[in-house]
Amino acid sequence: MSSRFEKIREEILTQDPLTLMIKLAAPLIVLNLVHLLYNLTDTFWLGRLGRSAVSSPTLSWPVVGTVMSLGMGFGIAGFAFISQYQGSGEFEKARKSMGNLITLFLIFSIVSGTAGFFATPAILKAMHIPPDTFSNTVKYLKIMFISIPFSFIGFAFSFILRALGDTRTPTIVNVIGLLINLVLDPLLIFGLLFFPKMGVTGAAIATAFSNLFSSALFAYLFIEGKLGLKLHLEDLKPDLKLSLNIISKGIPASIGQSLNSLGFIFLVSIISRFGSVAVAAYSISDRVIHIVLTISDALNQALSSVLGQNLGKKNFERTKEAVTKAVLLNSILISALGIILFIFRTQLISLFIQDPEVIQEGKNYIEKFLIAMPFFGVFGVFTSLAMTAGRTTEGMILGLLRLWALRIPLSYYLGIKFGTSGIWIGMSVSNIVACLLAFLWYLRGTWKKVLVE
Repeated sequence: MSSRFEKIREEILTQDPLTLMIKLAAPLIVLNLVHLLYNLTDTFWLGRLGRSAVSSPTLSWPVVGTVMSLGMGFGIAGFAFISQYQGSGEFEKARKSMGNLITLFLIFSIVSGTAGFFATPAILKAMHIPPDTFSNTVKYLKIMFISIPFSFIGFAFSFILRALGDTRTPTIVNVIGLLINLVLDPLLIFGLLFFPKMGVTGAAIATAFSNLFSSALFAYLFIEGKLGLKLHLEDLKPDLKLSLNIISKGIPASIGQSLNSLGFIFLVSIISRFGSVAVAAYSISDRVIHIVLTISDALNQALSSVLGQNLGKKNFERTKEAVTKAVLLNSILISALGIILFIFRTQLISLFIQDPEVIQEGKNYIEKFLIAMPFFGVFGVFTSLAMTAGRTTEGMILGLLRLWALRIPLSYYLGIKFGTSGIWIGMSVSNIVACLLAFLWYLRGTWKKVLVE
């Protein structure tokens, strides 16, 4: 391991956890905000084509997310092994974990992307997608499945670098890819310059190309050793014992992640029963809400880098200190930003669509969901600890309770009773109750049973 990553390791094991979280989160906040800017810009351009076009990405992502989440479980497990081995000073085992993670991602993404491509029409029919949105969503989703291997290669390298405590490099690479996407979006959607007009298909192609570019750049940096860490083809050769360990820890995370994504398909299906106005309102307002939540996501990703290496070193007191400070930081920050979001909710929604029905329903969603936003961020703190500690089964259970035992039943039942307002209230209540359950799990202390000897 190069002196660069040894220095980062020393900082993670000794510096104030709050200072570290802010330092590591800063690049991730930039990345998440740029990614959000892309999503909002994508929504903005597609919104100019009407309800059908603007709804296609939202209806597609739960499907792609279900497939991706099956593989992302291996990423979560790989992150836990890499970060804990790095923290404990077992650098060769950390390196082997990196190679095994890349190989597992590559195999899974090729198989799942191919299967998903051919199953797209059947999947969308099962979701009861509104007829005026179906055709565009099929086009968008098929291209997303083609691009899944490119996405997973990028994910693998991002997981590796974050586990080592480097959040700056993944940010730079992914921001470049997103900026390419931002430029290509209007060109391909509306047929500007010498490009043909492709509408929703153009938005999907822009995303696929940006994923390809980012993955190629990551591969170049690692193959050439530009980051102080050089991977060779022999590093990708599976280590049977290690691969089985990653798979065994990854399976619960994969099941949890995929069932959560599948749950969002059910949630979208519930919303879709109220028509394209409800779907468009959810699509736009949810992205507006993520202006706030994306910052919380970055903090919790940074927290994982701090937790993993300290757990590997068995610094449990520092781990508890980091969790406590992350809870406080999430609560204060999300609450403050949520107030600003509430004040400007009408203006923010109106930036993306001028349909008065969609704007009114979007405001309704934000108003009902707002109170649960701090609980959403704090829930992420506890699940980050569970996954980074390698307690993936427990993390899976927490996630499934939130969505399948709380959110979907509440949204369905309250939706029948109170219409779309009931759906939004059910989503809100599920986050609050799940956060309290996650806190009780934290008090049990099973997260101290780490992966390393």
